[in-house]
Amino acid sequence: MQLNEIERKWQKKWSEEKAYEFEKEEGKGLIISPAFPYPNSPQHIGHARTYTIADIHARYLRLIGKKVLFPMGFHVTGTPILAMAKKIAKKDPELMRIFTEIYGMERKVAEGLADPEQLVMYFSDEIEKGMKEMGFSIDWRRKFYTFDKHFNKFIIWQFHKLKENGYIVKGEHPVAWCPECNNAVSSHDTKEDKDPEIEEVTAIKYKYADGFILTGTYRPETIYGVTNLWINPNTNYLKVKARNEYYYISEEAYPNLSLQMEMERVEEIKGREFIGKTVKEPFGREIPILEAEFVKEGEGTGAVMSVPAHAPMDFLALRDLGKLEEIKPIKIIEGEGIPAEEVVKKLGVKDQKDPLAEKATKMLYKQEAHSGKMIVKGLIGEKVMDAKETTKKKLAELGFAFQIYVLANAPVECRCGAPVGVKKVKDQWFIDYGNKEWKESAKEWIGKMHIIPEKTRKEYLNTVDWLDKKACTRAAGLGTEFPFDKGKIIEPLSDSTIYMAFYTIANKIKEFKPEELTLEFFDFVFLGKGEGNERMKELRERFLYWYPVYARHSGADLTRNHLPFFIMNHVAIFPKEQWPLGTVVNGFVLMEGKKMSKSLGNILPLRKAIKEYGADVIRFSVTGGADLSLDTNFEKSVAEGVKSRIGFLLETAEKYGKEKQGDELLEWLLSRLYRRVKRAEGLYGEMKLREVGHELFYETYSDLQWYLKRTEKPALNEFFMVWAKVFSPFIPHTCEEIWHILGNENSILRECYPKLNRGMVNERVEQAEEIVKTLRKDIETVSELVGKKPKKITIFLSAGWKYDAYNKLREQKKLDEVLKNMEEKEKTAVFLKSYVKYAHSLPEIIESEKEWEWIKKAKKFMEKEFDADVIIVEEEKSNNERAVKAKPGKPSILIE
Repeated sequence: MQLNEIERKWQKKWSEEKAYEFEKEEGKGLIISPAFPYPNSPQHIGHARTYTIADIHARYLRLIGKKVLFPMGFHVTGTPILAMAKKIAKKDPELMRIFTEIYGMERKVAEGLADPEQLVMYFSDEIEKGMKEMGFSIDWRRKFYTFDKHFNKFIIWQFHKLKENGYIVKGEHPVAWCPECNNAVSSHDTKEDKDPEIEEVTAIKYKYADGFILTGTYRPETIYGVTNLWINPNTNYLKVKARNEYYYISEEAYPNLSLQMEMERVEEIKGREFIGKTVKEPFGREIPILEAEFVKEGEGTGAVMSVPAHAPMDFLALRDLGKLEEIKPIKIIEGEGIPAEEVVKKLGVKDQKDPLAEKATKMLYKQEAHSGKMIVKGLIGEKVMDAKETTKKKLAELGFAFQIYVLANAPVECRCGAPVGVKKVKDQWFIDYGNKEWKESAKEWIGKMHIIPEKTRKEYLNTVDWLDKKACTRAAGLGTEFPFDKGKIIEPLSDSTIYMAFYTIANKIKEFKPEELTLEFFDFVFLGKGEGNERMKELRERFLYWYPVYARHSGADLTRNHLPFFIMNHVAIFPKEQWPLGTVVNGFVLMEGKKMSKSLGNILPLRKAIKEYGADVIRFSVTGGADLSLDTNFEKSVAEGVKSRIGFLLETAEKYGKEKQGDELLEWLLSRLYRRVKRAEGLYGEMKLREVGHELFYETYSDLQWYLKRTEKPALNEFFMVWAKVFSPFIPHTCEEIWHILGNENSILRECYPKLNRGMVNERVEQAEEIVKTLRKDIETVSELVGKKPKKITIFLSAGWKYDAYNKLREQKKLDEVLKNMEEKEKTAVFLKSYVKYAHSLPEIIESEKEWEWIKKAKKFMEKEFDADVIIVEEEKSNNERAVKAKPGKPSILIE
């Protein structure tokens, strides 16, 4: 039977048995909740990693006796769906190419998705089918869409709670903005989900002709060391009227700056027309304008102030132009490793195009920020960071500076295709993540959560530290209407922070009419406030049974936005007993070593991958190949290898899975298995899935192959009974099939993780068989060295006295102590010489009799392996010079 057939068979069976539809029982339930998908296109193999990791987590917890809910909904809030629908309506050629060539959609079907709701339903159905085909243990009764009326009521309640606590504010604030959509945007609204990073920059005015050339800088304190301005001669510039003055800026800077102030285009000017002219800096010095191609026209204002003493790039640019003699750097900061010239020489930076120039810049800026002190009149001895604020304020008071905002990670594109800028919006609504008390409560809780991988904790804390007011409304889009300003919609990152609580009642809340879902209704269900009727009490009990979130699963791209918001909103709204217990974050999936990209055409749609390889192959391939925090690489050759191994396991179970009585080799195999099972239990708990896969798939597969080679009586009932259970979280369909091959009638989903005792692991048997494995490898190696196939192999077993001597050295650690009671001191000293250096760490060895017995039993195996006669001789019964080279655990070999 093909893997796809096996998978379909068990998926149908699980569905019929409602295997994942869990209800409230005695005790306490757990929720495993991955971020719900955004259905504006089919899922590809990269999406499979987060959801499979979450599913493995849920399945493992069930194995150890927990009641685990794994729910799923669909996030359709915001403008991306609308933008996609508009593109479809226009029959955008690139989008049609992606749908037809990459995702294999019929063009007629793709063109028919111009209605946003129809688009949502089509792609959510595709995603749901893919998740079912992957075997995810999801309770689909709880599915909802974020434009559902019942869910809208829940979000309205959430925002009322935030406003009651003082966390919803209105005011003027810079926000990432799409001028085409006339909307604030966040990562969900941008191409490639790029999170716009807003930074404040000081715009400094330099007197030029009838106006000012504007420069943008993060370091206004360096104005005292400015020697010239840089202009890119190949860039187009504009003369504009703003703030009742004329400014000169690059044409590419205009769209962003015009969002922040009223601006009128007056004249177009070529960059080269500025070169060679002069400007006056705010304190009256006249300085030249020089050319520099490193000035990026779309960054800041398109003009850059040059401070060669404290900016390596400026120093290098002047040196490259041969202007250092004419224009001397002005040192304004002192400290170790300062100024720029010293750093450039230390790193050996060749010119401004040298990659080391960036390293030099970061090194110097860090040094100056931490230990630099000003040596400018009026600021002498002041720390650089303090001088920055002092100078910024002074320049503003003189009328030569004001604040502008830029995107630090520009360019950022809206999903509609327009460039995103920064707009200072009036009457904008925000969630005030800058609230200090709220921050401290969240940080305190982050310190207590079970966070995997651990390094993510620091990312959360850093993010919470710099979070400030975040725009929470949009002028248009799908989702929930903002309750305090009719006509506005709550944006995607703001309605996706506590929806996991909604899952707990999602399958029952549909029994209520939307108008019944008042603020008081949710107050009772989620906070226990007020009076509730019997129906509401049932929902309250369900919520308390499943909550809090046991583990929130997500990709690494959400550590700086959604996940901190998720934590903070829970802290803001729920009592501490319902705050999230943990998060699990994973890296991405590469395709054959490269980032998946629509332009590269290397995207493998998930459902296509399942059809080609099988769900279990995909599940293991995206989870077992790399540590959780790292990107994993999907390679077709590796997937084929996994598929081959799964096929071998199924065939072997079919052949030998019902056999129960084996030989001594079975004891070795089971000992190895139980050792791995015990180790895997701890690895599962910490989500170290690469190690689990290594132990229970690759290493166990190797053990099984060796066992089948060694034994004459394969009996694998107990082996597969145990292995199928412990590895079922990874490849559930295969393990369910094997479980039934063994003769079981119940589902493996109802089984528990094996309870082990010490007697199940036999150290002596494992050591003895390891000697045989090593011996076989040594014979092979020696045969290769002598360059001939052996006809006769003599194996010399170490003398019994050597075992005694070895064990005494291991116990007493010192050679002198060992020799005191030995009759043949010289012979013993010669033998132990190679061990003395490692006396404190010598491994335990098995008894001579056990080793001899085990090797003698392997005689027939060795003869079969090498098609040669095998003679086994004890060292003390042989006169051959090779016999004396035998050691405990390391027989000597003679090839003839």
